[in-house]
Amino acid sequence: MMTKKEIGHLLLLASGLDRFVIVNDVTTDAWLRALQDVDVNLEQAKQACVNHYTGPDAGRQFTVAHVVALVTVDNRSNLNAIEADVRSAKARGLIEKSWPSRNLLPPDIRDALFTLREFERRAATDRLALDEGDGVPADVGTVGRSL
Repeated sequence: MMTKKEIGHLLLLASGLDRFVIVNDVTTDAWLRALQDVDVNLEQAKQACVNHYTGPDAGRQFTVAHVVALVTVDNRSNLNAIEADVRSAKARGLIEKSWPSRNLLPPDIRDALFTLREFERRAATDRLALDEGDGVPADVGTVGRSL
């Protein structure tokens, strides 16, 4: 949970990027109440701010919803991510097939799923590195070429 001082820093950063962001006690208190149940730290919130102002929605005002959206995506706690994780865990046999598709996976299963995905990502990177060597894709010599 962020402190009032940290939220003030976040709003100050946002005001440097958008002249319509107001930094005062009322705004800071409102953001503090809105973020009190959100597991976010100052660095994550700053990243959400920078992403907002450098992304496609840069013309819109920065709001609490932008911070919450970043956290739910990073924590894989939005509905689409939960459903994708459940499907993936079922396919890998980490949970029972009867697990409800909209229920968040237990932390140990989420960790195992992350580990498996990371292993698969690294294996794919290694395979890609093999494909980037000399004569790759496989050099078939003169097959199919006129001599």
